Amino acid sequence: MSGFTRQETMHLAGCTSSRLAYLEKVGLVIPYRFGINARPTVIFSWEQLLEIRAIRNLRKNISLQTVRKIIKFLDDSGYDNGLRDKQLVVIGEEVFWVKQDWSDFGENLPTAVKVADKSNKQVGQYVLLVIPSLIDIVNEIWEAARQSKVIDFKSFEQRAKVLPA
Repeated sequence: MSGFTRQETMHLAGCTSSRLAYLEKVGLVIPYRFGINARPTVIFSWEQLLEIRAIRNLRKNISLQTVRKIIKFLDDSGYDNGLRDKQLVVIGEEVFWVKQDWSDFGENLPTAVKVADKSNKQVGQYVLLVIPSLIDIVNEIWEAARQSKVIDFKSFEQRAKVLPA
C-alpha cells in the first residue's frame, strides 16, 4: 500500500475523522476508494496528507471559507491549487502567497500576491513578505509518525515520499 489509511491520516495530519469528511465534502481533499461494498477502503496519498496538514496549519489563523477562497483564486488564475507547496502569509484577515522566482535573482526577488481576505478587496496585488517553507510541514508529519501509537513507523518510512530535514 503506497498511501495512508484514514486512521493513519488522522494521526499524521493531526485532524479528526469529521474534519477529513468535511474536507472531502467541500472538495478540498478527495481520498482514493477501493472496493465496491458499502465500506470501501479509503486511502490518502502523501500529497493529500501534506495538503491536509497545510490546511490544518492555515486553520490556526484563517477560516475554512478563506481557505476555499485561496484555492478558488489559484484555480481562477491558472495556478496549481495545492496549498502544501505554497508559502502563505496571514496578516489579520488578509492572506498573501509568496511567489519565488530565483531564475534571475538580481531582478526578480520573491513577491507575494494577495489571494484572499474577508471582503476579497484588492486581491491580486503584490507585496514582499517571507514565511516558513514546505519542509516544516514534512517535519511535523514525521514527528507525528514518530510519536504515534497508531502508525507503524517502519511502514511509514517506506511510504513517505520526502525525508525530514
